[in-house]
Amino acid sequence: MASFQCKHQQLARAFSLMLVIIFAAHSDAACDRDCCKPGSLTCCTPGTLQDGDPPKAEKGSFCTNKPFEEEYLIRIGKRVPMQLNLVDYCTDEPFYTSYFAPEVDKFSLVNFPCTYQPVPCAQMPEAQREKCEEGKKVWEEIGCSSNEDGSSFFKQFVEPRICNEVNFPEKNNRGYTWIPPDEGDPFTPPSQAKCNCNWDLMKNKTGQDTITTGVPDGFIKEGMSTFYVQVVIGGRSTSANDDPECQCSGPTDLSPACMCALGTRKVPYVYNNSVIPYLTALVSMKNGQLIYKKTYIKYNFEANGIGCVGCGIDYCWGWPQDELAGWGYTGYESEHKMNLMCAVPLAPNPDPELQDNEPFCNYPQGTKEIEVCSLKIYVAWVGTDGYGRACMSSNEMFSKFTQMGVSNVAVDFYNGVSNLATTVDRRITGRDGA
Repeated sequence: MASFQCKHQQLARAFSLMLVIIFAAHSDAACDRDCCKPGSLTCCTPGTLQDGDPPKAEKGSFCTNKPFEEEYLIRIGKRVPMQLNLVDYCTDEPFYTSYFAPEVDKFSLVNFPCTYQPVPCAQMPEAQREKCEEGKKVWEEIGCSSNEDGSSFFKQFVEPRICNEVNFPEKNNRGYTWIPPDEGDPFTPPSQAKCNCNWDLMKNKTGQDTITTGVPDGFIKEGMSTFYVQVVIGGRSTSANDDPECQCSGPTDLSPACMCALGTRKVPYVYNNSVIPYLTALVSMKNGQLIYKKTYIKYNFEANGIGCVGCGIDYCWGWPQDELAGWGYTGYESEHKMNLMCAVPLAPNPDPELQDNEPFCNYPQGTKEIEVCSLKIYVAWVGTDGYGRACMSSNEMFSKFTQMGVSNVAVDFYNGVSNLATTVDRRITGRDGA
């Protein structure tokens, strides 16, 4: 894991705003304990040196993919390391990793501001171009225009991984097979194009006849990213197969349990050429630990399927129907088992009469504003900490507002009017070394 972390930490530094809060180390001696060495089942206490750290390092590195050593308890008010991964759907392997350290039991926000590409000002309605140019200056000031090698984060990590014929032509070796759209017939409705996992290529690479990773054919549709967003803490992840009622048994599984996992645990960043701008990760612990059966980290969504009220069905991410029924048929998008999240279009509506009334991925209008389309992770906590104190921050989750009869915060966010969602007043990331 140490080499994996090193490689991706170097990538993260190329984007000055995708940064981490590092713990001060408690020791200047090399890690000489068994807890964090290769093959160990646990990580050493956050802040102490991990295996592979320089003997006299001033700061300990992150270790998030395994449970913390038994002596370490998570406590309210302290910071704890977490990891965000962008994970390939077919291999279940992360290709980009960033680290952050939220304060326990504070409803915290981590913003990754360079994950999308704003619409060029020249393509904006004429009345909006002046404001667009002002936003472009802000975009450049916060360092999102490009990284050290001249390419933006979106161009390097996101755009090449969106399912379309340009990225995945019929003859390719990138792990996916492009399936053109089907116009249908009197007995079958027309269907969207798809990007299916290239099973033969995966078998050749692994040397195995049986593939255990991947998603069912037809799940990844045109305009959808071929990766999902994963958050990890203490060896637990938002995509974990730890619930028989919400997990996939394999890449051909079309059961209700697998549809639950695909809809609520493996959420893409890009869907139908729009972006899912934020996810809320709820951490459940007991006595400050995540090793108990009913502890977890999961995404939290609006209850009763109201997550897409206010946005068109074409821009609604949802829990698929059993066996992906209606999932890929043009005009049948409304057949979700449950509507979960509004997504924001990457480009304005082609109909000029609708451009002023529908949101899209524009430049930010100020340095204090989180762009509507940037990837954001909110973190909330439930359960008890190492002192037995009850966590309260889950009461601040957006889904709690709607349960109390308050207006749908997700819709407000979609329309760019929710200060709670768009103001950087809970931001916990900063420049390297801050």
